[in-house]
Amino acid sequence: MFFGFTLSLIVSCVLFIADSVNKKDDQLLTAVSIDPKSENSSVYKKIDSGDDSVPVHYMTDCEYGYNTLSDPGEQFIYRKLQRNLYYITDEKDDNGYYKTERIILSGSELSESSVRKALNAFIADHPQIFWVSNIFGYAYDSGDTVVECYSVVSAEKCREYSNILNAKVNEFVEETAEAESDYQKERILHDMLLRGCTYADNVKTMDDGWEYFTSYGAIISGSAVCEGYSKAMQLLLSASGVRSYIIRGNAEGVRHMWNLVQLGDDWYHLDATWNDGDSYVSYEYFNLPTEIIKENHDIGAMIGTGDSESDESSPNFFLPECESMNYNYYNVDGFTIERFDNETDQQMVAFILNCVNNDCHYLHLNVGDEMEYEECIDTLLHAPNHRIYHYIDLANEFLDSDHRLDREGMRILKHENRKTIRIRLSYK
Repeated sequence: MFFGFTLSLIVSCVLFIADSVNKKDDQLLTAVSIDPKSENSSVYKKIDSGDDSVPVHYMTDCEYGYNTLSDPGEQFIYRKLQRNLYYITDEKDDNGYYKTERIILSGSELSESSVRKALNAFIADHPQIFWVSNIFGYAYDSGDTVVECYSVVSAEKCREYSNILNAKVNEFVEETAEAESDYQKERILHDMLLRGCTYADNVKTMDDGWEYFTSYGAIISGSAVCEGYSKAMQLLLSASGVRSYIIRGNAEGVRHMWNLVQLGDDWYHLDATWNDGDSYVSYEYFNLPTEIIKENHDIGAMIGTGDSESDESSPNFFLPECESMNYNYYNVDGFTIERFDNETDQQMVAFILNCVNNDCHYLHLNVGDEMEYEECIDTLLHAPNHRIYHYIDLANEFLDSDHRLDREGMRILKHENRKTIRIRLSYK
């Protein structure tokens, strides 16, 4: 008996945001053959910021991709990309792209897979370079390797878009100026990104629009797939001085990408895409250890570990141990229930009021070590106690008519393995 009130209870041992199951990307690097003698007619223009008022200082020592390259030829290609990708034509080629200046590796014929590895490593290390197509050309010429990359926009547009992106990134970073920790920076940037970006449904490949797969699309256009979300988070965190990287794998059987974030000495998994619900920002995938993220995420193999398919299609260049829960959202910003007594009642009501005053739509609760999880669930949610109703009634005594909470609209999501409970608040 619920005494005339409806409390929707979702029991789940595997958490996911329902509308996120099909969120995926399909941007794989494809090689094409080129004529090594056709370079003379191309005219390149150098891309620079063009506007000294909007510089962005990215972390320059997060070269995890580069650190996996042991072949001197691969290292050479990577370093030349740092320069040559900034030289672009203003005229489309026959394939509809804009050429970037060719790279010539003298005296060595590098395999297609090695060229792809160098390109993937560079792209993984540089989320601010949004204009590179997923097609690259290569050829051999008298013992040399010739590599050609392509931009999805002209030199003129690339300069314009770079200035727009840099200015917006600076706006994001300025919002973290008073943050007292890297965790606070992460949460501010995460929330800003998700409030300004929506998931691009029905986008499968770059033929549907290059922006969806880039930091530019997530930050400026406001629409992206998981690749765009993760590159945007990597870029924003790096610009604010927080070390971050991308990670590739599968989620619910679909190709997926998310982030690694370093806080203190520990690394965590952050899936901004799966935190982006239809109406509100979620934190179910905010700083998880590997053990928990693997409940519904399959992590791709580290490059060079013998999985040739992963090496070719969606390699990971950096896979640190993620074992801590110290900076998990529930542990930092949630409320931990150790017991039910008068002190807990007062603290819980204060926690609810604080959430309402900060326009939050969820209560994030931990079950402490001193209490059994099911015992907490029974006391908090089930008859005859319905402790949560008691807390809502007490909180409503302090709220005006425009902010009072409604019992009937509450929804509960519990996760026994994590010992967490999320309660969706409903306002009258």
